[in-house]
Amino acid sequence: MGKLAPTTAQNRYYLARMEAAKTNDRLSSRDGASEETFIDRKRLQRIEVGTLEPYPEEVMIMADVYHAPDLLNYFCTTSCPIGKHTVPRAELQQLDRLTIKFLAAIDNLRGTDRQLLKIAEDGKVSNEERPQLEKILQAVTRLTAIGCEIQMYLEKEGGSRA
Repeated sequence: MGKLAPTTAQNRYYLARMEAAKTNDRLSSRDGASEETFIDRKRLQRIEVGTLEPYPEEVMIMADVYHAPDLLNYFCTTSCPIGKHTVPRAELQQLDRLTIKFLAAIDNLRGTDRQLLKIAEDGKVSNEERPQLEKILQAVTRLTAIGCEIQMYLEKEGGSRA
């Protein structure tokens, strides 16, 4: 194999393919990956070099063939204009790390139910209540991201998509 461009060596799609190549030798080359994914080899090269954004359907295929569910979240949070604003960034992690993050996020939410009820009591959000509501939103968004990470873990470990 020739020398990799720095952008390729850090490219998530390339890295996912190389990880998958550890269990499927056909994915160790772009030719083999092209045959497995039905994505043109030159197009796959441009995606891996970072000069071309993949179509969402291509990301779905790569995520499935490479057994890399984290590619879906990566695409949505970095490439999709809607996802950048609506999908929480999540990383594929081990179960022990996910458990710690989940418990910390739950602990961070303690008491927010009463705070939210007090804010909502009059049906309006005052200027004084806004920072508190934004803090609650950050905590809920963090928990949502952890939910995505647990889902990715399940998919990676052979479970099905919820």
